[in-house]
Amino acid sequence: MNRVSALFLPATVALLLAACSTSEDYMPPVYTCDCGALILDGDSMEVLGAEYVYLQQEDSLFSRRYFVTANARTEDENAEHGVSLILDVPNVQQGAIFYPMEGLFTQMDESNFNVAFDTTQTYRVTNGVASVVAAPLSGGEESVTVDFLIRREQNGELVGFERTLKGNFKLEIN
Repeated sequence: MNRVSALFLPATVALLLAACSTSEDYMPPVYTCDCGALILDGDSMEVLGAEYVYLQQEDSLFSRRYFVTANARTEDENAEHGVSLILDVPNVQQGAIFYPMEGLFTQMDESNFNVAFDTTQTYRVTNGVASVVAAPLSGGEESVTVDFLIRREQNGELVGFERTLKGNFKLEIN
């Protein structure tokens, strides 16, 4: 029994030393969906992702809440800078939906970690339209184009001047 434990210790140490090898630092892959662009005040931003969920309502098969993220980082910025858009559409079969609309949630957040204060700003749609080319009922590509005027929301109040948010994105509906 002593002989087995005497062999076990050196084998364990050798195994641990072999397992602790160094490797290059992990760099996560850059993700982009190649599915559209948003334009904030004339500055184009590549859409990184576009997803959806069905809204809980009568026509839930035709309703959507879109979640869109875009890269707003410029060449001279070192830290993250992005935009996220949440957009409710009551019925994609309508084609054009005018905002603001009572009971629909729309919000755009701009997160900029290159500034020392107020890194995240929330905006509400004050006027505009979203045009949807709905996917077939069997599933497929759905296309959304937005043309909005937005204003910053702070403590529940709209403040500042209106900004423009335009663009389009595509996503797969299953």
